[in-house]
Amino acid sequence: MQRRIVSSFASLMRGQRGSAKTRDLFWRISRAPNLTMRCLSTIDKEIFADADDSYKLSETGDKSNAITITSALPFDQLKKTTKKLIDAPKGTLNLAEILELTTSISAWHSHATSGQNYEETFNRAEALLHRILDENDTNPSIEISVDIINKVLDTWRIISNNNAPTKFNRTSLSPGWSTFVQRGLGLLRHICEIHRANNETNENGLQHPNDISFNIVFDAFAKFGMAKDADALMTEIIDISQKGQPQCRPGTITYNTLLSAHANSVYLSGKIEHAEKAIDILEDMLELYNATNSPDIKPDVISFSTVIAACAHASSISSTFAQSAEDILDQMKEMYEGSLIENGGDGEWLAIKPNHICYASVINAWSNSRLPNAAEQASKIFAGMQQADGSQHPEALTALLGAYGNSEDESGILQAEEILNQMIEVAKDSGNMDAMPNVITFTTLIDCLAQSVERSFQGDGGHAAMKAESIVRNMEECSVKPSTITYNALINVWSKTQRSDSGEKAAYWLKHMEEQDDIIPDAATYTSVIDAYARCGMAEEAEQVLKKLIAIGKNGDSACRPNIVSFSTAINAYANKGQPAEAERVLNLMNKLRVQEKWADLKADPFCFNGIINAHIKSKQKNSLNRCLDLLTEMESASVATTVSHTAVIEGLAKAHRHQGDAQHVGKTAAKLLQRMWQLYDEGSDGLMPTVVTYASIINLFAKCQNHEKAEYYLDELERKYNQLQVESLRPNVICYNACLSSFSKATTKDEALRAEALLHRMTHQSGLSPDSFSMTNVISAWSNSNHPERAEHVLNTMQSIYEDGNEAMKPTTVSFGAVLQGFARAGDTKRAEAIVEHMEKLMNTEGYGEMRPNTVIYNILINAYARSRAPGAIDKVLLILDKMKKYREEGHSDTNPTIITYNSILSAFASSRSDEYERAKNLLQELEEAKRSEESISPNSITYTTFLKILTTSRVPKKTLIAESIILEMEKDLDNPKLRPNNFTYDAVIKLCGRPSSNDTKLRRHALILAVKTLTKIQDLPHIQETPYSYGAFFSTLAKLTSGQEYAMLLEKSFRDCCIAGVLDERVLDNLIRTAPRNILQPLLSTSVSLREITLKDLPQSWSRTSRGSITTRSQRSTERSTHNTGRTKIKR
Repeated sequence: MQRRIVSSFASLMRGQRGSAKTRDLFWRISRAPNLTMRCLSTIDKEIFADADDSYKLSETGDKSNAITITSALPFDQLKKTTKKLIDAPKGTLNLAEILELTTSISAWHSHATSGQNYEETFNRAEALLHRILDENDTNPSIEISVDIINKVLDTWRIISNNNAPTKFNRTSLSPGWSTFVQRGLGLLRHICEIHRANNETNENGLQHPNDISFNIVFDAFAKFGMAKDADALMTEIIDISQKGQPQCRPGTITYNTLLSAHANSVYLSGKIEHAEKAIDILEDMLELYNATNSPDIKPDVISFSTVIAACAHASSISSTFAQSAEDILDQMKEMYEGSLIENGGDGEWLAIKPNHICYASVINAWSNSRLPNAAEQASKIFAGMQQADGSQHPEALTALLGAYGNSEDESGILQAEEILNQMIEVAKDSGNMDAMPNVITFTTLIDCLAQSVERSFQGDGGHAAMKAESIVRNMEECSVKPSTITYNALINVWSKTQRSDSGEKAAYWLKHMEEQDDIIPDAATYTSVIDAYARCGMAEEAEQVLKKLIAIGKNGDSACRPNIVSFSTAINAYANKGQPAEAERVLNLMNKLRVQEKWADLKADPFCFNGIINAHIKSKQKNSLNRCLDLLTEMESASVATTVSHTAVIEGLAKAHRHQGDAQHVGKTAAKLLQRMWQLYDEGSDGLMPTVVTYASIINLFAKCQNHEKAEYYLDELERKYNQLQVESLRPNVICYNACLSSFSKATTKDEALRAEALLHRMTHQSGLSPDSFSMTNVISAWSNSNHPERAEHVLNTMQSIYEDGNEAMKPTTVSFGAVLQGFARAGDTKRAEAIVEHMEKLMNTEGYGEMRPNTVIYNILINAYARSRAPGAIDKVLLILDKMKKYREEGHSDTNPTIITYNSILSAFASSRSDEYERAKNLLQELEEAKRSEESISPNSITYTTFLKILTTSRVPKKTLIAESIILEMEKDLDNPKLRPNNFTYDAVIKLCGRPSSNDTKLRRHALILAVKTLTKIQDLPHIQETPYSYGAFFSTLAKLTSGQEYAMLLEKSFRDCCIAGVLDERVLDNLIRTAPRNILQPLLSTSVSLREITLKDLPQSWSRTSRGSITTRSQRSTERSTHNTGRTKIKR
C-alpha cells in the first residue's frame, strides 16, 4: 500500500508538472515532514526522492519561469568553470559565457539535489548569481529570469533543510546554521531591492521574484519551525504584492507552508501557542475565501490536515488539543457532506474530503493526550474512517496501535499487540502484502513498550524488552526489514529497563547493527546505548561508547557523530553516581571538540549543566555547593540558566543541611538564589521565573531545618506571587502545604501545634486544596510531639471518618497511627498505647484497611511505652509482643520481623524493672547471639551490650565484674566496627557496675577496682571515646565504695587532676565529691580557701570546667542514653 501511494504521487507529479495541484503536493507533502506523525515522514521522503527527478516549480509553457533538469558537470570541472566566471572582470562576459554561468548555477543545483548538499555548494551558486547581477548592472539588457533566482534559492533550501533540527538533537539552530538559514531570505530581499532600484531607472532585465521564490524561503522556515520569521515574511509579501507585484500574492500553497511552520514549531519547541496560531490562520483563510471567492486562497485538504497535525503535536502538552483536532475533522466532514450533490450541495468543498492522513493525525492527537479515554476516542475515529471509505490504512492502524500502546491501562499494550497480529493475519489470509504492517507499525509498538517500562516504578524485569526482541524477529518472518529506527527503539526499551545487564543488552544490539551491511547505526543508536549504561550505573562503559561515537564522527560521518544529547547523557551517567570530576571531564571534552573539530552545535545547554550540578549535589563533597553556585553563574553568563537549574541547587542545599549542619548559612543561600531568580525574571529572562516546584524546594529546606517561621513565610510569598501574576506554574499545591506542615511535625509547644492545625484549615478553606494523608499525619505528629496525644488521636479519628466517607487520599497509614502511638508512649500511657495497636489489628481484617497491619516500628513503640512505664507486668507484656511479632513473621509477614531495635527495647525494659531480670536478659542475649548467625539485621550491637551491662549492674550476680570484663574484651576485638565497639555509655556502665559489687569477697572487690581503673584509662586513651563529667563522677563514686585511706587519697588525687586537665569538672561531680570525699583529702585538691560548704565552680580555675560548661550535663547525658536505647537511632555527639 505504501509503495502504491508513492508511485501514484510520483506519476501525478510527472504527468502534471506545472499544475497548481502538483505544486501544492510538492511543497506541502514532499517538503514538509513531521506534519502528522512519524510514519508519514518515511512516505514523505520516498515521495521527495521520486519527485526530485522531475522537479518543476513553475507553470508548464512559461519558459521564463521553468526550472529544467541539468546534468551535473564533473565536480572538479564545475569548480574551475565557476572560479573562472567569478574572477572575470565586471562587464567582460559575452553571451556564451553568460549562458555558461546560468548552466553552472543549474549544475550546482543538481549537485545539491543529488546529495552533495554542502554549504560550499550554495556559496558558489550564490556567487554566480551575484556575478550575473553585477553583469546586469553594467548591461541592463542581460535578462535574469526568476528561474535562475529560484534555482539558487532552492539550492539554499535543500542544504538548510538537510541540517534542520530534530527533537533528538535537542537544539534549534547552532550559531553557524542560524546565520545560514537567514541567508536565503537576505538574498531574496537583496534581489527585490535591486529590482525596485532598476525600475526607478527604467532599466530592468532582472525579473522580480515570484510566489515560488517566497515559497522556497517559507519551506525552509517551516522545516526549521521558524514560525515567527514565517509570520513576518507573510506580512512582507502581502505588502509587496499590493505595491505592484501581484505575482507575489500569497496563495493556498503559501498559507499552507505558513501553517507547516507553526505545526513544526509545536513539534520542535513544545509551545502550544503555535497550534493556536495555526487554528487562527485556517480561520483567516476561510474568511478570506468567503469574502473574495478566489480559488487561489481556498483552503484545501492539506490546509486542514496541517492544522490537525499541529493539534496532534500540541495534545502531548495540553490534552485539550485532542478534542480540537477532532473538531477540525468534524468540520471537514460537515463541509464535504454539505457539498455533495445528493445532499443538495454545489460541490464547492468536495476536495476537502478527509483522507486517511487526517484520520491518522486525529488518532495520534488522542494517543498523545494520554487521557484515560484516549484509546476509546481513537478507536471511534478509526471506526469512522472505515465507515467513510471501507478500508484499513496501515498509517491509521499504526496510529490506533499507538493510542492503545500509550494507554496507562495495563491492557493497552495487549490490545496494541492484538491489533498488530490482526493486521498480519489479514495480510497473510488475503495474500495482499500491501496490507502487511510496515516497519513503522512494528516500530510504533516497540516504542509503546518503551513507554510502558518508563511508566513502571521499578521497571518490569526486562519483560517489555524481551517482547520487543520477539517483535523484531517477527518482522523478519513477515518479510519486513527492521530499520535503524526499529533497532533504536529496541535499544531504547533496554535502556529504560531497570536491570543490571540492560547496558550489555543494548550494546549487543548495537554490535548486531554494526555487523549488518544495510543497517547503519546513527547518533541516536549510540546515545541510547550510552543511556542504557548510564541507567544501570556503568558510567565508564557509557563514556567508552561516547568515545567510539566521537571517533566515527571524526572520520567524516556527519550523520553519526555525537550531539549535545550524547554528551549530556554521558554526563548524567557520572551524575547518577555522584562523580562530579568525571562529569566535568566529559563536559570539557565536548568543549574541546567544539573548537578542534568545529562541531559548533556542541554548545553546553541547560541539560549538560544540570547534570554537572546534580553530580556535585550527589557527591556531598565539602565544596560541592560552592561549585554549583559557580556553575549557575556560568549558566547565566552563557544565557542558558533555567528554573530547573536553580531549583536543583535549592534542593541540593536542603540535602546539604543533613551532612553540613549549617542551617542558617544554607537557608540564606537558598533565599538569595530565589531572590536572584526573580531579579533575572524581572530583567527579561522568562526561563528563570520561579515555579511552585522552586517554592516547594525552599519550603522543604526550611522545614528540614525546623524553621517553621521561614517555611510559612515562603508559602505566603508563593500565594502572593500567584495572586499577583496569575501564572499557573505558581499555583500553590498540596506538596507546598505538606512541606510547610512538616516543619510543624516536630512541634514542642501547644501553640506550634495550633498553628499547624490552622495551616491545615487554611489549605482547605482558603486555597481550595484537598489535604491528603501526609497533611493530616503532619498535624497528628505536631500534637503528639507537643505532648497532646488526645488531640492527635482526635485528628486521626477525623481522618479515618473522611476516608470511610469515600476520600481515598485521606486513608490513614501506619505512620499516622504510629504518630499517635508515640505520643501516648511518651506520656507513659500504656493503656491508650495498647488500645491504638489493638485498633490497628482489628482494622487489618476490615475491607479497605488490608495493609494496616502493625509493623515492626509500631510494635517497637509499644514495647518502649512499657519499658518507660516500669509498671508491674510490663516485662511480661513486652515478651508477649515479641512472641506475636515472631508468629506474624512465621506466617510470612516480613514487616513485623523483630529487629535489633526490638531486642534492645526489651532489654531496656529489663533494665528499667525494679526486679532482678538478669536471667531473662541473659537468655534474650543468647537468643540474639544465635540469631545473628542466620540474620545479620539482629546482630547485637554496642547498645545491646551496654543495656545488658546496666541490667548486670542491678543484679545480685556475685561475679558480675568478671562477666562485664569478658563482654568488654569481646567488644574490643573489633574496634574498627562502629556498631559493635564500646562507646562512652558502655565504659561508663562498666565503671558504675564496678561501684555496685554484689559480694564482700575481697578478691572480687579488688578485681572491680582494677577493672574501674582500666576502664577510666581506656576512656582517656581511646581516640573515639570522649572524657565526660559522667565518667569521672561514676569513677569517684566507685573509688569511695571500693577503697579507703591512702589508696583512696592517691587514686582520687590522680583521677581528679585528670578530670581537671580534661576540663570536664561540673557542679554535680563537685557536689558529689564534697559529700563523699574526706575534707582533709579534698580541700588540698581544690587549692582554694573557700569553705567546702560554700564552694562552686566559679571559685575554681575556669580551665577545670572549660569543656563541661559547653557540653552535656550528667542529667542530659543520661537522657540521651535512654533515648538511644529506646530507639536505637540517637548518636553520641563527639
